[in-house]
Amino acid sequence: MSNSVKVFASTDSGAPVLSGAAGALIAVLDACLQNGYGEVTIDSLVVASDVATVTDSTGHGFTMLGAVGPVVRISGATPAGLNGDWRISVTSATQFTFTTSGITDQTASGTIVVKRAPAGFTKEFSGTNLAAYRSDDVTGTRLYLRVDDTGTTTATTIMYEVMTDMDTGTGLAPTSGSVYVGKSATANSTARPWRLVADGKLFY
Repeated sequence: MSNSVKVFASTDSGAPVLSGAAGALIAVLDACLQNGYGEVTIDSLVVASDVATVTDSTGHGFTMLGAVGPVVRISGATPAGLNGDWRISVTSATQFTFTTSGITDQTASGTIVVKRAPAGFTKEFSGTNLAAYRSDDVTGTRLYLRVDDTGTTTATTIMYEVMTDMDTGTGLAPTSGSVYVGKSATANSTARPWRLVADGKLFY
């Protein structure tokens, strides 16, 4: 599986909470689409024979989904070729590995930070419990998704071809009304399970 397909879930370490509260869905979308989450500062990153082994003695918090590992984003490492998004294989609660290419055997230096990599979207416009997201991938259609999360148990979404601000745009879909997204059966702060899958051009 390529690094472009990413899976996010409420059970992940550091995942945001979805609930029946205004703004809860946008918090989840911000984390999954543009910011990432579950950030840890690791103890060491060692490359040997094109395999990088990362160790965090306090526990990195990443888990496998069946046989597939998550995509993480590494920053702060020297050599710089180790920085970026990598699909990892979790070998224990304190270690994970990923395959490299063209990086000589060495122990990386720097204050190295790892987090679950975001899907690759930008929040182009925002307001109080409002957001409009757009894919960063220039090979896609790059339509805007406007999310109105001012409600409690549900949010509403609408797509635009062009937007000029949070409340103005053209090329609507649907052409009238909005699509409802359920968040919770009850308007309270109880955490609800969720999962989001994205490939950089779309998410579900």
